Order: sequence, then C-alpha cells, then structure tokens
Amino acid sequence: MLTPTPTQTPILAWMPPGAPMYCLAPEKGEPQEIIGTPAGPYFVHHPKQDNPNVPTIVFLGGGSGSRRSAQRIWANYLSGGKGVDDFRAVMPYSIDLEYNDPGEAQRTFKILDEVLACYGGDPKQVHIAGFSNGGYVAFELMLQHPERFVTLLGAPGLFPRLSTPERWAKALCGHAVFNGVGSEDYDWKEDVQTTHAGLLKVGIASEYVEFKNQSHALNEAFDETVFFDFWRANGSGKVTSATAAQCHN
Repeated sequence: MLTPTPTQTPILAWMPPGAPMYCLAPEKGEPQEIIGTPAGPYFVHHPKQDNPNVPTIVFLGGGSGSRRSAQRIWANYLSGGKGVDDFRAVMPYSIDLEYNDPGEAQRTFKILDEVLACYGGDPKQVHIAGFSNGGYVAFELMLQHPERFVTLLGAPGLFPRLSTPERWAKALCGHAVFNGVGSEDYDWKEDVQTTHAGLLKVGIASEYVEFKNQSHALNEAFDETVFFDFWRANGSGKVTSATAAQCHN
C-alpha cells in the first residue's frame, strides 16, 4: 500500500467546540465543497491561520447561481486578491432552482448560520457580495436583514426595482457599500452610477469603482485586491459621525 503524500492528505482547519455533528471537517487549501448538510450545497475557503474571530465573506454568483458560477466567483473575484487568506469565503450555489428564486435566496442566511456554527467566525464581521444576478440577491438580502452584514458589495449589483432611496437609507445607515462595474459594461454602468449617487445623497458611505478594461463578467486579469482593501477598511462597520448623522436625518 502506498504511503499518502502530504498533497494526498487534507490539512484540517480549526473547528469550534460544540460544532454540530453534521459539520464536515474543514480542509485548508482549495475551496471545500459542502454537500449533504442542512444548508448545503456551497463552497467554503478557510483562512490560512485558525482564528475564531475571522471575518466572513458571502459572495453570490451570477446567472442561475449554479455550481459553475460559484467556482468562477472563487477563480476570478476572490482567489488572487491580496489578503484572501485572512478571510473565510463562502460561495453558495443552487442545483434545482435558480439562486435568485426568493425561497432559494433565503438559504443564504441558513448557509451563513451553518458556516459560523461549523467553522467559527465573528457574526458581526460578515460581508455580503454578489455579481450580476447574485448582486441583485445580495442587495435585496442586505435590505431585508442589514443587521446580519457589515458591508455590501456589488460587482455589479443593484437594489430591487421597487425599493426606494429612503429604504436604502434606513437599512444601510452605518454600513459601507461598494459599487463596482466594468468600464466596458455598458448595460449596467449607468444604473450602478445612479445607485451610487442615490446612496451618497441619503448619506450612505458608498464607493464607486470602475474596473478598467473589464466588461460585465470579470476575467482572470482582474486584480481582486480592490475588494479586500474595501473589506479590510470597513471591517468594523463604523462610519464617521458626520455620515451617521446625515443618514439618520
């Protein structure tokens, strides 16, 4: 019998005491696929260093929210960013339904609860993000339960059509928002700019970034560090007192 080599033997990450019995043992390295649990399926990439207070990123894929879309989120939106190993990254996906189906989208909260229970992390340091259809879902979930997330990131993303800036102000006061869009994404860019301007008008700390030489879907040449810079800068969820006062008015 061959002796397993280090590359054949998964390196197990930290698991909190009292984790539910259904939790799969965490593996460091490439994103770990979680199936067969109450909230699955999804992928999770564990931080390099064990840390019970690690921040968590939930990043929703585009299109139907398929398994392949989750893999693209890891490959083109997260994996190459400086600082990726300081976060736990969660990439949900759907099998039988489209992820933007209202019932399926709500599974995001179950996934988040399961990840925190199984692998730890600070529940006050959870970032929600999404691309395209996943951006729509991320923005809607933030409006529904802003207390669950410290920041909102769209790459790109937009609020539900019938929502209003007044609702944005009520939900997002004290949160930072990242509105990113490809410089050549002509179908989305104007709406993303309008969203950014609307957030600023109601006193929300919004950052607008155009991704140079990128269209709607980001390619492998994109430097994901810009996302991690945003998450690190806004990890506390604090805004200046002036901005907080403005969005409460």
